[in-house]
Amino acid sequence: MKLNRLFILFLFLFSLSLKASENTIALDSANAAYSKGNYEKAIKLYESIINKGEVAAELYFNLGNAYYKSNNIGHAILNYEKAKKLSPDDDDIAANLKLANQKTEDKIEAAPQLFLTTWKNGIVDMMDEKSWSEFCILLLIISLVLFGIYIFTASRVLKQIGFFGGSVLVISSVIVFFIAKHKYELTKSSSEAIITSATVTVYGSPNEKGTKLFILHEGTKVNITEDEGNWTEIKIANGNVGWLPNKSLSPI
Repeated sequence: MKLNRLFILFLFLFSLSLKASENTIALDSANAAYSKGNYEKAIKLYESIINKGEVAAELYFNLGNAYYKSNNIGHAILNYEKAKKLSPDDDDIAANLKLANQKTEDKIEAAPQLFLTTWKNGIVDMMDEKSWSEFCILLLIISLVLFGIYIFTASRVLKQIGFFGGSVLVISSVIVFFIAKHKYELTKSSSEAIITSATVTVYGSPNEKGTKLFILHEGTKVNITEDEGNWTEIKIANGNVGWLPNKSLSPI
């Protein structure tokens, strides 16, 4: 029985090693194809790796570059946005995303937000959920050290520093915890999508008999608000809402 378990474990580790080796070979081939200007081949290879379950900012970034070089702006922006979600502080991703967005046809002015909303979103977007979580743990550790100083030191000044400093950091860690939780929920339940069709008509109801409201072009970012059959209700940056076919957009 013990031997069987060891054999199963060996097969599992071997399959993981084989999968990693296959992905490495595919990645090297994709990078080589990209370097040679064979962007269609590079796209197929990058997507084959992603379809096998590999998720990495660098992978989406490279795929976005290949689509950009192929003049497929919609899918380029889609993959840059996916890369940005995984690595929000990466300057190269931000620069290429900005460059791709400059090539989109729709220039939509964002609806004005309340100052507090803008301020809150700015704080939440400063780091990803992992960094916020690590910051929360760091604050807790420092607060424990300060409380330790308060308990074990004989100095009145150090006791005051330990108590008040520890109290402030505990409160700060709680605040940071809820920021990390909020960022995690935003990341996991993101309703953002990118228009990937060249052009798409947005209707007032989920069918082509509805009133035609406006037209969107590839690369435009939208928020998904509802799904109904083969139709999706979206909201754009200026607040306008309408329905379009599911096939015309891809979630980030």
